[in-house]
Amino acid sequence: MADQDPQQNNAGQLVGRFGNVNLDEIEAEDSSSTDQNNAEVMIRKLMETKEEEVGNVEPDLPQYEELWKAIIDEDWKDVKKKLDSLGKHALTSPITAFYETILHILVNSEKALWLVEEIVKKIDPVSLGITDYQHDTALSIAAYVGNTKAAKMMAEKNPKLLTERNRSGDYPFHAAARFGHEETIRCLLSVAQTTKQIDDQSFFSGDVGTTIVQYLISANLYGIALDMLKQYPRLGRENLQQRKRILKQLAEKPLGFQSGCKFGPWERLIYKAISVKKEVTIPSIQPENDDSLRIDIVGRDKDQDPPNDGVEFINSSINFVERCRQQAFSIICLIFPRVEDIYKTKLMNEQARQLVKSMCAGVVWTFDSAAQALRLPVLKAASLGIQEIVEEILQAYTASTMFYDDDNYNIFQLAVLHRREKVFNLIYKMGLSQKWVASYPCKDKENILHLAGRCIPSRHINGAALQMQWEMQWFKAVETFVHPQLLEERNNDKKTPREVFDDKHKKLVKDGEKWMRDTASSCMVVDALIIAMVFAAIIAVPGNTEKGIPNFRNETLFKVFVIADAAALFSSSFSLLLFVRILTSRYAEDDFLKALPKRLLLGLMTLIFSIATMLVASSSALIMLIDAVPGPKVILRSTTVIPVTIMAVFPVVFFIWSQSHLLIDVVLSTYWPALRC
Repeated sequence: MADQDPQQNNAGQLVGRFGNVNLDEIEAEDSSSTDQNNAEVMIRKLMETKEEEVGNVEPDLPQYEELWKAIIDEDWKDVKKKLDSLGKHALTSPITAFYETILHILVNSEKALWLVEEIVKKIDPVSLGITDYQHDTALSIAAYVGNTKAAKMMAEKNPKLLTERNRSGDYPFHAAARFGHEETIRCLLSVAQTTKQIDDQSFFSGDVGTTIVQYLISANLYGIALDMLKQYPRLGRENLQQRKRILKQLAEKPLGFQSGCKFGPWERLIYKAISVKKEVTIPSIQPENDDSLRIDIVGRDKDQDPPNDGVEFINSSINFVERCRQQAFSIICLIFPRVEDIYKTKLMNEQARQLVKSMCAGVVWTFDSAAQALRLPVLKAASLGIQEIVEEILQAYTASTMFYDDDNYNIFQLAVLHRREKVFNLIYKMGLSQKWVASYPCKDKENILHLAGRCIPSRHINGAALQMQWEMQWFKAVETFVHPQLLEERNNDKKTPREVFDDKHKKLVKDGEKWMRDTASSCMVVDALIIAMVFAAIIAVPGNTEKGIPNFRNETLFKVFVIADAAALFSSSFSLLLFVRILTSRYAEDDFLKALPKRLLLGLMTLIFSIATMLVASSSALIMLIDAVPGPKVILRSTTVIPVTIMAVFPVVFFIWSQSHLLIDVVLSTYWPALRC
């Protein structure tokens, strides 16, 4: 229903064609029936209820068979002919067993919009309010399917339809918001403001408006939700329960916030460079003829001095710069579409954060009021890793750290349990008086360090060794934060946190060892091949030798060959030894924190360097062989140097590209970890 949480399906409700059907007045069926049978029974009862409303008069379906054939074929011209032949009553009579009129059917297709327009002009406003068996008007159906033009026609002809509720308790506003039709909901809101047929300030101030905001948030339409909150000051903020519902809905949308977005290195830089403050602070829905706004502007004009030429010049210069910035950004988006996607994501993130701010503001929070409105959202946000919600709620009421869930976990313990590093890092921003909260005991006599000792796999980390490093970083981060006494506390199983960590990570240690050995073995094969090739090249010098002295010893290209060949030999040998060191490691848990990742990183970098220098040496030798002339001398030709250089660069670039993700992951996780450990 409109005045309930849209995520709840209470007893006596059915998920019908377009949502929950309110069956509070309909007898519930036996719980032993299957869901399908229950649905069929409830639909039948809805039909019986509709029959009673119309006086037990069943629709005369046979006369509309030809009309239905034309509708199925989507031959709208033929549909119009059939309607004309049937008479005016066919425009308002039910033509299906579900008591749907022709308008209920036609609004589902935008191609039939011209026919909808003709029918809306012919029938009277009251007939537009005819409902089907779920008590949906044609306007509601148009809102459900997102047919904005059809919805606007009917709403403007009969604005009272905007206040018609169906069996689900939904108004047309709910219908458009629930299915994420942005243009339709904006259109209906505009009609509600311009027609003045409903008192929109009071209409949207109660649970009706709160549910609309919940639907908008669920459909990722944060901009419209934010606009409505600015337009209607009482919306969602009349009582604590309304604030709780909206905050809870936001807490279930981690992808709506920056903390839930996963970007690459370049995408993160673009994200930080983009500014969306102006777009967020300026609402797109403004009340027409707003007296308070007009008075405020007039009052300011009286107090201000008349503008002079200097001020106008500065304003025009600012506007010119802003227009240039917008044009430049538009060109960049055309060239790089991904930039526009990142811009839209950041705009959505900032809008979502502003929604959280508006729900937390305007209240002097006490422990009781915060426990009623903020407790569930902040705990939910902490478990899903939504740093922005946790941070805003902590700013509004710092003692939110004292809230616990049913398992006796607070926000920081939930962050550790679910490996939400961004939420856990907020603990460093807290005052010293609040940090002790994380050391509170949990259930089963466990403390926060026991939670860190559990094995919680992350789907965002590739490779068992890096996963083990991540787990070790969590344990060390919590270990350095808590009181030393917690390191020795035992849970109900008589285990210390370190013993819990060792027991829970035995399989991950084995998987990490296997992953590290497989990676090292593969790289060792490449190293061995490089060593064999470059060592053979030293023996077989290009251009032969004369009395043991190379013929091309005075050529610059030969010196390049010697240096590159030596560098390839030494770097590949060093890389080989590093990978041998990895194979012979003892693979203790602590080795995965720094030692093994550093060896792997250094081995990969020296391997890449050896491949590059080997190709430089090979290219130099090849050019000397091709461009050699009697003397012996080497005359470089562009027809030789350019193709050889291109072919030599390609393998290096390909190998670096293929290993780039692994290199970046190892570098970031080892030298710039997300946790302070």
